Amino acid sequence: MHRATKVELLGLAGFSVALYALSVEMHMDEEGYEAMCDIGQFFSCTAVFKSSYGHILSHWGVLPPGHPLDLSLALVGMLLYGAYFIAGAIWNSIPCRAALFLAVSSSGALFSTYLLYVLKFILGDFCIVCTCFHAINFSMFALAIVEARDTGLLRMRPKPKTG
Repeated sequence: MHRATKVELLGLAGFSVALYALSVEMHMDEEGYEAMCDIGQFFSCTAVFKSSYGHILSHWGVLPPGHPLDLSLALVGMLLYGAYFIAGAIWNSIPCRAALFLAVSSSGALFSTYLLYVLKFILGDFCIVCTCFHAINFSMFALAIVEARDTGLLRMRPKPKTG
């Protein structure tokens, strides 16, 4: 399968998960609503989405809570994964594709690492939706490394012999 197709499929999967997350966010304050991703006391995506980390820019103090640009992580995910899908569709016409893909996917992998830390050690929760996002982000990062290597952006050279 061509790498562009893998990027498209991962982008589509990520967009779908983000769309579900947005649906949960829109309904989580309704009386009697229980998300499919809430499984017992310690596996609650709604608890994670309701935390201040669900709107990271206001959590970090970059924007005030409720600001129009303080997008939820679900909306940001829809934008990111939608962009990945489009990038896969126009793969061969993207200038500096390998460098751009590596930069974006590296940022995604680093952000996922941060959010995994928050999820485990700060919130003490497990979110299956978040786990899907992280798996997709790390998969994109792996694809970007291969793309960078194959295009010559990353050179894998053997160590010189000494002695």
